[in-house]
Amino acid sequence: MNVSKRSKVAAVVVGLALVAGACSSDKKAVDSTTPGTGATTDSSAPAVTGGEVIFAQEEGGVAYNNLTSTNNSFANTEVLNLLQPGPFYIDDKLDLVLSKDLMDSVELTSTSPQTIVYKINPKAVWSDGVAIDCKDFYLQYMSLNGKVTMPNPDFTGPGATDADGNELSETLPVFDAATTTGFDQMKSVTCSDDNKTVTVVYDTPFADWKGSFGGFVPAHIIEAQTGVADILAVDATVFSPEIEMIGEFWNTGFDGWDPEIALSGSWYKIDSYTVDESIVLVKNDKYWGAPANLDTITLQVITDASAQAAALQNGEIQAMQPQADPGIAATLKAATGINFAPASGLVFEHYDMSAKNPIFADKAVRSAFAACIDRQDIIDKLVAPVNPDAKPLNSVIFMPQQVGYDDRFSKYATFDVAASKKLLEGAGWALGDDGFYAKDGQQLTFKISHKGIQRRSDTVQNSIASCKEAGFNIVEDSDTKFNSDRLGIGDYDVALFAWVGNPLLSSATSVYAVDGGANYQAYVNQTITDTYNAANGELDEAKRLELMKSVDAGILDDVWTIPLFQLPEMPAWSENLTGPAFNGPSGLTWNANVWTLK
Repeated sequence: MNVSKRSKVAAVVVGLALVAGACSSDKKAVDSTTPGTGATTDSSAPAVTGGEVIFAQEEGGVAYNNLTSTNNSFANTEVLNLLQPGPFYIDDKLDLVLSKDLMDSVELTSTSPQTIVYKINPKAVWSDGVAIDCKDFYLQYMSLNGKVTMPNPDFTGPGATDADGNELSETLPVFDAATTTGFDQMKSVTCSDDNKTVTVVYDTPFADWKGSFGGFVPAHIIEAQTGVADILAVDATVFSPEIEMIGEFWNTGFDGWDPEIALSGSWYKIDSYTVDESIVLVKNDKYWGAPANLDTITLQVITDASAQAAALQNGEIQAMQPQADPGIAATLKAATGINFAPASGLVFEHYDMSAKNPIFADKAVRSAFAACIDRQDIIDKLVAPVNPDAKPLNSVIFMPQQVGYDDRFSKYATFDVAASKKLLEGAGWALGDDGFYAKDGQQLTFKISHKGIQRRSDTVQNSIASCKEAGFNIVEDSDTKFNSDRLGIGDYDVALFAWVGNPLLSSATSVYAVDGGANYQAYVNQTITDTYNAANGELDEAKRLELMKSVDAGILDDVWTIPLFQLPEMPAWSENLTGPAFNGPSGLTWNANVWTLK
């Protein structure tokens, strides 16, 4: 699950498409094994190889390594779709497909112990000519297994706290991993055949093993930057000076988009990067598979969706995927020369309450907050004009189009101001002369933070108004850098953002597990964590589904998260561009290698 900062794998759109938050994929023109299946060209006008396409991003990507909890975002995914390799990708039908350019084969050779053998294409190389091999798999296992810790330099003894009063841990993880799901169940990753064969053995079964690897960063770059001669000689599960150096670079060394460090193992490579403005990609001349069609793809930051739509109409950009907005939807529907393809993806908007704020420690407060939010009114005003069939979302693990979805939340989030007040008064809160509740001298006040787009501002203002009737004093906190700078460190009272899901049900483990890398709200329920882990290891699909339903119900019963609605997607592109096909987990750029200009 990727976070959409549009959500932050989320993405914030959680948003991890496969483990990496980036869908690393196959190759060439449209066929049954290639990204772009289902995307066709217009036979009335011949496609032309070459040219430049400009794709508008509402938020620029910030890091080549999308697997850190700090940087994981959908904005990165839109770039990394075209750069980073992986054994499998998710196509526009939400199927897991073998990446045949990268892999000769991937085979489950044993279920006891679960063993997977990956055979890498001997021709596969990074854009600097160095082989893509087992070292890259081993580095990902090392960085995401969650087994390596180091002493916390700020820990002074039991009871030690940081400047905000939070209790300090005696140790810290060496790697700032966005997720450890699946990797923490691996027993070993070994290399053979000149490092072109990878054998993975699991301690316990992992049902979503096809999504375990993806979005590789080059191990040889880390060796060069840290002075570690051979990453394979470093124990991936034990702290050492070498692994500390590897972790330090892995955590921050790939920030930004330095072409000398942020290498490509796919169709395009980075040509240039201008902070908060654009990333220019050109064809990767070292790519061993069929080359991409377009010469250049520029991802240009245009934060305002209206400006994106105007640019598309004027031919200044050729493709966009903005946040759902009724006014923009109407503009795109009425425009000529544009393909507008609204869709129901796997992205969902939600409020997350932070466990760091003591005001939410009482479940009555959380439940009262849920009851004073008029989800249907928000949908009617902000979502229905784009998707008339939209309804309040009542799950966080399943989307309505997935098997397992059911209403597990409306009992908490049926709009009822009187019920909200009753919950508060039953918990000892008293309504003051100012119209707001208070308890023990603490007024019922907090901020709702978001990244500053209009729809989210409208959502917050709607909740401020309806919850004011229930005695809540809520303040809007709009910050264009909220997702990139604050969300990942839990700097909020309540966060409004979106998670980008994918077909792998294990993908949200790190969001809701105790100490999960994407658990920004510091949610703690050990029973949920244990049940999630059991579900991830259950190979019987029927039993696994029941466990996942239990996880969903348990999370919602705790009322730390309030699902709002499934976010309508609004991809649009010029009629002069052929090939785009919407992909919920990975976004529109997932198959940009097959795009062509007329």
